Amino acid sequence: MMDISIQTQEVLLKVYIGQNINRSGILQSEIKDEEQKQILLSESFIKENHWYLHQFLTTDKGSTLGETLVKKRIEEKENQLQTKLQDIPQKVLGFFVKRYISKKLVFITQKPRFMDSWEDSVLTDGRIWLLWDKFFASLESCGLCIKTYDYVSTRGGELRDLCYVISPEMQEFLINRYSVSDFTSNQEETLKLYPILTLANRILTTEDIDYARQRYYELLKSCSITEDQLAGIVNDMNKERITSEYHGLLSEKKPFEVMNPIGVQTYLDKNLIKPAINILLEREGKIKEYIIEKKIPSLSEVKAEWGLLDHDELGVFYIMVSSLERELREFVKEKLGKGWIKRIENDIPDVVKRWKEKEKKDEKWGIDPERDIMNYADLEDYIEVIKKYDRMFVDSDRDLGNVITQLEIWYNHGRNPIMHSRTVTRQKYDTAKSAIDFLKQWMRRKASILTYK
Repeated sequence: MMDISIQTQEVLLKVYIGQNINRSGILQSEIKDEEQKQILLSESFIKENHWYLHQFLTTDKGSTLGETLVKKRIEEKENQLQTKLQDIPQKVLGFFVKRYISKKLVFITQKPRFMDSWEDSVLTDGRIWLLWDKFFASLESCGLCIKTYDYVSTRGGELRDLCYVISPEMQEFLINRYSVSDFTSNQEETLKLYPILTLANRILTTEDIDYARQRYYELLKSCSITEDQLAGIVNDMNKERITSEYHGLLSEKKPFEVMNPIGVQTYLDKNLIKPAINILLEREGKIKEYIIEKKIPSLSEVKAEWGLLDHDELGVFYIMVSSLERELREFVKEKLGKGWIKRIENDIPDVVKRWKEKEKKDEKWGIDPERDIMNYADLEDYIEVIKKYDRMFVDSDRDLGNVITQLEIWYNHGRNPIMHSRTVTRQKYDTAKSAIDFLKQWMRRKASILTYK
């Protein structure tokens, strides 16, 4: 199995590791050595794949050898890697492994564009980011990580960001070797408030109290955060006149007023993110603790008092909600072009896998499967497709965030309640209609732009 040259083994390793960038494999253009490519192809260690762009994948034979070579290299380079990483604080290494490496094999080479999570806000600090670069540069210099381009299979192919890529064997090694605790459970509970307050800072700027209250409720529910956990920090911001006092979901007002949106971000960075960075760097740092000043009603105690829709209004609501979904499906297919299903299966295979699983369930129960497999799509799928091909669907990161927000509102206030025979209130109707109007305008605007055929 090891009768190929060292040079050929190096090329095989690049394909074996790099193919984790995408289900379709590493771009052929990333493998420069023509002679070694031909050897690997002729010996059936790698195979070609084509879908607008041209890729390489390892065969079963190549994967077996690739796995062996990676494990051998880890064993050979472990001490060298340890030396290279000795200047990185242990908590920083633990942060990298626990928050990122344990979850995926592909990593950014540029600072995150979206910083709604506390983890990404920590990562974008200049000191932490330098250590991130040093960490992956060390892996790369030991031959345990490669840099290659991500891509999507739009017509002619489209390159995306340059990424660091590791193999599953390297992921397992790093988890076993560097999984040290970065923050205590109490510190992490406080850090989890960061994305809630960052998003609430945007939501609560609206003048529509009902909309603000409902979006805030959905935000708390999706993040499993209680009002008790937020009251202390909001009331502390109130002392600096950044927000009002915490009113709560049962108040006639918004849950709380944001008087200084920039101040909210400054406060969170000062009291949560900067101390977290200092803790990771093993310097003096203390994430602020917050005392619950009063009992806030739990989410289960929050009861809407809006009136219910009558039978005729429910029929109108059903048509409005279902029509939007049909229009959304046709819009997605039109933008992706005739090969839309192969394109999605190629670039985000888990989406199509979920559809096929639902199709099999129908067949199992003797139900005729849907002629259009996209009829099995749900909210998660629509969002994944739009994010993967964002340049085709939106004009900016902010536009993307707005579209995703409105899709979530349509789905949670319209599609789910009406399709699952849940109680539909007047408030849900009005909220869903507002989202549907937004999404229809978005689709009309983007439909006029060139699509791929």
